[in-house]
Amino acid sequence: MAFTTTIQQTNNNTTPAAKEPMANGAIASLMAAVMLSVYAGQKSRKQLRKLQRKLTWMLVKQKVQSVFKKPADLDRKTLTIILLAVLVLALVFISPIAALVLAILGLILILAGVI
Repeated sequence: MAFTTTIQQTNNNTTPAAKEPMANGAIASLMAAVMLSVYAGQKSRKQLRKLQRKLTWMLVKQKVQSVFKKPADLDRKTLTIILLAVLVLALVFISPIAALVLAILGLILILAGVI
């Protein structure tokens, strides 16, 4: 019985890592385009037209709703900050020390989350 040996060479042709990372946004958009084309390729022309009509109708409904929608009111925090800023600005000309005290007090209340 003879002993045989085999030698396996390892391949050390490793490529160095890229110094700059690739833009993930470009890769993601490319992958999305590929997936969308595969999805569209599986649908028939009739199904794609139906989907297009449905999406167009949804877009028209959203546009009509946005025309008749009442604009959003200012929330309480925004209104309070605007009033505080106007009051501090008015006090700067009348009494600068009072304006500074009010500004510091307002900043503390905003950062504390009271306002």
